[in-house]
Amino acid sequence: MGHPQRTSRDGELPAIEFTAIRLGELFSTRVSMVRSPPSPASSCSSSSSSSSLSSQPSPPSSHLPYLKPQPAPPVRPACISSSTKRLLLGIFVIGAFISWSLGAWEPVMIRVGFHHRLRPAVLLVGDSLTEKGLLPSSMGWATMLQGDCRRTVDVVCRGLAGYNTKWYLKHAMSIVQDEIIGLSYSPILITIWLGANDAALPEGGSSESHIPIDEYQENLAKLVLDFQAITPTSRILLITPPYVDDAVQKKNAKANKGDKKGLVSHSNEMAGKYARACVDTAKRVGVPVLDLHTYFNSLPKRKRKDLLEDGLHFNTTGNALMYEKLREIIEAEFEDVAQKLEHWQFPHYEDFIETDPWAPDSTIVDFTNVRVRR
Repeated sequence: MGHPQRTSRDGELPAIEFTAIRLGELFSTRVSMVRSPPSPASSCSSSSSSSSLSSQPSPPSSHLPYLKPQPAPPVRPACISSSTKRLLLGIFVIGAFISWSLGAWEPVMIRVGFHHRLRPAVLLVGDSLTEKGLLPSSMGWATMLQGDCRRTVDVVCRGLAGYNTKWYLKHAMSIVQDEIIGLSYSPILITIWLGANDAALPEGGSSESHIPIDEYQENLAKLVLDFQAITPTSRILLITPPYVDDAVQKKNAKANKGDKKGLVSHSNEMAGKYARACVDTAKRVGVPVLDLHTYFNSLPKRKRKDLLEDGLHFNTTGNALMYEKLREIIEAEFEDVAQKLEHWQFPHYEDFIETDPWAPDSTIVDFTNVRVRR
């Protein structure tokens, strides 16, 4: 047997109970509007319906349905103000800086391939004149640089025999770029020594590697701009094609076989044209240039003949002179690089003789404050 519905004397709900029900409905509507703002259209219709509802008289109890409690709408996460976001970001940045200073992130960054402090490097880009610079048999100029800077920088040789500027851009540059972007090394200086193969005579024994002089200049400029884009802090040096011994080149041509027999591959005159084009390109892109062609041709003829092993590539004497000119221009044009070439990364052992000598009563080594990478 159900409970009888409570009514007033005139058959309606008591005024207090009816008012409470209406207030509950209005409160639920307001909460839902705050949590989920309605569109303008729905807001207008909602307000119009509410006003019409409030203007109507209260229905008699005989027609008033049983009011069931409505389920609460889903709670949306509270919006975070922009000032709060900035505050949280600031706290995160400060915390990250403190953690980095204390070395907390170092093992993690190393695992994902990030090197804490890369050793400075000198990147050598070029053809066989650069590649052969690493040959110990002829005391190559790159070998001398590597020997003198063994405690200060790494020498990264990317000299590729036979390459001209076009082939280097198409087939080697992407690999070198990936190495730099991937933090394989961090070059403080990049030498670009290309042009000897570009300057091959167009109808000579190495005509396949010839590049027209205008295209050579554009390729050189692109190499410089590409390196500046991926490593803007690196200093760049262009190097011109060197002196060519015409007499030896003619002798070598006679030793050729087949269709190449008697065809001269290189000439000092053609090398001079490309050297001047290299100098002009360096001025255009705003980088220093080492004009080896002008320098070697200014030497006495007898001395020039003692610098090359085959009329094009350096022998031991030529490598020593090339290295001397390289160090001179580094000192003159790149003072910051010159300082880094002299600055040892690791302390000298003599410092430890005074500060950290072995003693019979101190056999336990304290590594508490030493950061060791694992």
